[in-house]
Amino acid sequence: MIAALYIRVSTTDQAEKGYSLETQLSENRQKASELGATAFVEFIDDGYSGEYIDRPALTQLRDGLERREFDIVVIYDPDRLARNLAHQLIITDEIEKSGAKLLFVSVTFEASPEGKLFYSMRGAISAYEKEKIKERTTRGKKGKARQGKLVNNGRCFGYDYDKVNSMYIINEDQAAIIRQIFDLCIKDKMGTALISKELNREGIPAPRGNRWIVSSIHRILTNTAYRGVIYSMKHKSTKTGFNTRTIETRPESEWIPIKVPAIVDEITWHSAQKQLQSNKDLAKRNLKNDYLLNGLVCCARCGRKMTIKHSGNSNNPVSYYACLTQVSTSYMYLENDKCTARRIPAVILDELVWDKLHELAENPELIDQYAQDIGNPIATAKIKNTLVKLKDTEKKISTQKETIMRWFRQQIINGSDAEKQLDEINKQLIDIEVTTKRLNDELNFLTSQTSPADIAMNLNKYFKDTQYYSEEERKIAMRAVLDKVNVERIDTTYAKNSKPEFTIDLKFL
Repeated sequence: MIAALYIRVSTTDQAEKGYSLETQLSENRQKASELGATAFVEFIDDGYSGEYIDRPALTQLRDGLERREFDIVVIYDPDRLARNLAHQLIITDEIEKSGAKLLFVSVTFEASPEGKLFYSMRGAISAYEKEKIKERTTRGKKGKARQGKLVNNGRCFGYDYDKVNSMYIINEDQAAIIRQIFDLCIKDKMGTALISKELNREGIPAPRGNRWIVSSIHRILTNTAYRGVIYSMKHKSTKTGFNTRTIETRPESEWIPIKVPAIVDEITWHSAQKQLQSNKDLAKRNLKNDYLLNGLVCCARCGRKMTIKHSGNSNNPVSYYACLTQVSTSYMYLENDKCTARRIPAVILDELVWDKLHELAENPELIDQYAQDIGNPIATAKIKNTLVKLKDTEKKISTQKETIMRWFRQQIINGSDAEKQLDEINKQLIDIEVTTKRLNDELNFLTSQTSPADIAMNLNKYFKDTQYYSEEERKIAMRAVLDKVNVERIDTTYAKNSKPEFTIDLKFL
């Protein structure tokens, strides 16, 4: 008589119920021997959950059953076979169809209606216990998170983990790298590709000791931990097989915020998010018309933006920068407001400006002509007026915040409602703070003077070694040094192959 012995154990099973491999093997062999088995074939799934039917040893056993290789199948307990009742019934049916007999060590199984009912009930109870364990684990994690403790050590770069208090501690060496990444993004307006290139050039070690890559930079810049908050219960992970799982984002109302030491302030973090979005909007794959100066060119005649317009054969069109008044439908019926400036060939202007920036980088003494006062009274007054309005709005929202806190103390509203409203108000206040900082920076920019030394330093940084720049890196370099390009075509020729002439006024950051 040939006996198939199936043994399965997972780490939790061994810890909680003593279902060790040795125990199951010993008991299964003894049971098979008592029944007269003369040969044993062992199938062992070590470390596999009984929640899924796709297990290596179980698959081998089922293949053997299909070939009718066994007389009896011995298993220590029904939940060793499967935790899922449907899976138990499927495998039991396969055993019966092969002509083998199913036997358990811990319980008596009879192939009768009553025995099958009892077996089914055991399977249902096993599945219920599994769900209870999962629910109890999740409840424990939520309770820990609500106490302000980290549920586990996520090994977040920039922090060390305090096991005693379940909290992160800032690692100053790594935190300095994180602050540098935020500075490169915000102050130097670098994209993730250029930041990783700069860190690798400086020989700064990446989190795992290898070279920096774009995805690592993006994860750091978008990680809320660095502004002082980690959200527990944000994602729900569901296993769909032994090596597969799906991850879903829970509704925001279920997230539990945990305060951790901040490495950058709120304004810096939100400024980085805005810069990332700006970089994304200007990225090559997201631009319908991909030109170096797209978004920077302004009409020198009327001061409005210039945008791309195509002309000629659709298979080989010629692209131009055209004044917005000649392109936008907003000016369709406003003939008097349409600018008469001529269109600018896009490719020619892009290369002219690129070459000019290279020339200035190589010859910084030529920069003096661009170090001019860039004051703009109209724009300055507009920004100041906006700042006053923002201040008034901030006062009103702060009053709302105080009212909600008073209502909570008076028990007019419960803690959950108060927390939800306060979180929304705090987001608005942070947004106002970020906008105020940006407008103040613009105000300082409008009322200050760009020094030749600052321009030279910026040009030297981005235009000294551009030989291997990708097209996206060339665009980023342009936007890192230029605020705008005022241009007007001044030649009077209209022939197809005529050489255009321009007046170009570069405005530097």
